[in-house]
Amino acid sequence: MITVDFDSAIREVLASSGQISFKRAYRLDTEKYSWVSLFVRDHKARGEIAELGKKITEVQKSLIDKNELWEIFSAGVEQTRRNWLELLRNNLSKAQRHECGVIGGLHEYGVIRSELPLMAVTLISSEEIGDIIASLPDGVKRKKIEREVEDIRTKIAELEEMIEKELSPPDRWIYNDTGKRLPYPGGCRWSKFVEGWTTVIRRFSAPADIEGCALVTEDEFAAFHILELSKVGKLSPLREPWKR
Repeated sequence: MITVDFDSAIREVLASSGQISFKRAYRLDTEKYSWVSLFVRDHKARGEIAELGKKITEVQKSLIDKNELWEIFSAGVEQTRRNWLELLRNNLSKAQRHECGVIGGLHEYGVIRSELPLMAVTLISSEEIGDIIASLPDGVKRKKIEREVEDIRTKIAELEEMIEKELSPPDRWIYNDTGKRLPYPGGCRWSKFVEGWTTVIRRFSAPADIEGCALVTEDEFAAFHILELSKVGKLSPLREPWKR
């Protein structure tokens, strides 16, 4: 269950002229920062998952194998031909019943106007279409694409399993009133802490903790550098960290 509005606490730190003590509310180790290395591993793994997700999209957009393209196209043309025969049969039946003109029903503004462009394709010879297909790049066979996508999804599943088994201790998460874990990233105490620390450090001229106090211990400095907070851009006006 969420007991603290972390965002409001961060705003109070930035607006205050003195130290505000609230980091214990995150219920994280803020002495040794033992969770920071796990956070970095988690962040890296989630980045890899995102890149793999993009890779799936790229693979799925691979050029269609031209032989398979030919099969798909041929099947489409044949279906169009059958549709046309059915339309012609219906049109001539109507004409026979004096419901439309024999030729008028085939006019572009008549019964089968929308089918005219498709019908034009059926008038091109198989040899001509084959020449067009032959001039295209080879492309990638569907089964190869499916295998690559499956391999990538397997890697994603392995990373997600690793995150769940190795990087999801119970105290990492925020839970609702029913005891259900809130989803990432909003339900992750690590992420909320690092997000807040990043926001705070933008406004201080020297390394400081999430409460704006100057770092003192080796563990604090180690966590600060592991999280690369020294690379965070600054926002003026800057203030000096408070002394403990």
